[in-house]
Amino acid sequence: MRMTQRTTGVAIAILTVLGATTEARASSGLDSPENGVVQVGRGGAWLARSDDPLAAYYNPAAMSFQASGVHVGLHLMFQSQCYERKGPGGTLVSPGGGVPAPGTSGIASDVCTAAHPFPNPQIAGVFRITDKLAIGLGVVGPHAAGKKVWPDSTGSYTNSVGSQVSGSPAPNRYLLVSADSLMIFPTLSASYAFTDDFSIGAGFIWGIASVEFVNYAEVLSTPPLPKTAAGTVSDDYAGHFDAKARLRTKDLFVPGLVASAMWSPHERIDVAGWFKWQDAIRAKTDLYVESHYWKPNGSEDTTDKGHTSAANQTDVKEAGTIKFQIPMEARLGLRYHHPRANPEAAPSWVPKTGRKVRDPLSQDVFDVSLDFTWANNSSVDNLELRFRGPTSAGGIGGDPITINGVCATCFVPPNGDVPHKWKDVFGARLGGDVVILPNRLALRAGGWVETRLQDDAYLNLDFPGGMKGGVAGGATLRLGPVDISAAYQHTFYATMDNGGNGEIRALSGDASATLSPQYRSQQVINGGKFSTVLNEVALGGTLRF
Repeated sequence: MRMTQRTTGVAIAILTVLGATTEARASSGLDSPENGVVQVGRGGAWLARSDDPLAAYYNPAAMSFQASGVHVGLHLMFQSQCYERKGPGGTLVSPGGGVPAPGTSGIASDVCTAAHPFPNPQIAGVFRITDKLAIGLGVVGPHAAGKKVWPDSTGSYTNSVGSQVSGSPAPNRYLLVSADSLMIFPTLSASYAFTDDFSIGAGFIWGIASVEFVNYAEVLSTPPLPKTAAGTVSDDYAGHFDAKARLRTKDLFVPGLVASAMWSPHERIDVAGWFKWQDAIRAKTDLYVESHYWKPNGSEDTTDKGHTSAANQTDVKEAGTIKFQIPMEARLGLRYHHPRANPEAAPSWVPKTGRKVRDPLSQDVFDVSLDFTWANNSSVDNLELRFRGPTSAGGIGGDPITINGVCATCFVPPNGDVPHKWKDVFGARLGGDVVILPNRLALRAGGWVETRLQDDAYLNLDFPGGMKGGVAGGATLRLGPVDISAAYQHTFYATMDNGGNGEIRALSGDASATLSPQYRSQQVINGGKFSTVLNEVALGGTLRF
């Protein structure tokens, strides 16, 4: 059961990443800003425009002013992240916390992910039932890269006994090694226009989440090793047997709702408001752990791990539960558009009389939008991970665990919560279109900015928590009833740097009364600097009829 405990630690750290699938939306910590090719090209300033079927999720009230149609889009997201770990006061932590030989120069601890393209698709449809009533169905996910792979070992360095070590434990391993997650939000919506200038809409979200994470945890916890002559601190992975854990979880029903309203107080002015609520992700977790993962010199032990020794392997189904709160969000959008005085240029699917259909590409010369966003991210205080009690069948939380006699008094921690301490986030977006060729070609551009998600002391590798913003551009080409759109966006993330003075500790199986806190590493494992860069290209098409 010792392994189980280790698994717990890993699961906890990994779950820290769970925020959903990935990373920052409308201002929420999960994604930012939104999916959608036209939305991205305008820097997210799209709410009061909402002119394609993705409105089924992002602004259902707008469906009453659209033609019937179908949209398919795809974002390719290239995200790169780097982490440089430091100890309290900025002291250097060498790869994996291994101690360099006294008198040697410091060991660089930077580790980075690879910027492989991550596909993020969307599909949606709108159907106008009457002149006033429309229904829509959209399937979207967070605007984020749903897969991250960090190294669990680094390059060579000189260890404390002067030996050259190849492939030492990576400094990020307690926070995150890999995350592969899928979140989708199928949404069924309806919209009704009371007048040609005012409509409301609402939709039901059936969220689905599937997540797998890998990271490391401690078996024993002792105070950090003394600083060496080189000024380093250590995790002491060799003496206390790091364990590698994999957590799998899925929640097939994460209900939620979206609601919005649109109003045109003037023929050139549009105003829109949008609100989203969604239940927390609540699921049971499966845990798999391998202990005795490293040799004392810091290299991977290929002869004494779980896959070769049952004593060093734990595989538990439904070992515990996880809960992650999805923050509420709200947006307010203002739009000015300059009408074109040639309605004869409108496409055939825009009726000349009767049913109102907004089509900026044929009806406007240009438009500009300003959106304000808010996300109740302060609702995410901890990522909650709890393990079932020892009295249950195959109990885990509180059970004693041993690994080859290393620790006869270690227990699976009943509580494996990971602190996040998120803050409410506020944002602004500005963007617009210019119609170059009426009913044929439009160019767009925009930008956005959002306040920080969390203090640097709580930085983690699951979600970038610093202040962020983006610049974007795009275009739409109309080919008969089909609009082909493309966009590019670069997102800037402020580097998080706590100078080595972090607040997160790894999970541990050590329940010793002399430790404070229990079941946690005694050294901080999130000290240092965390940087993120995101580039993306998007392509989509909308068929209207």
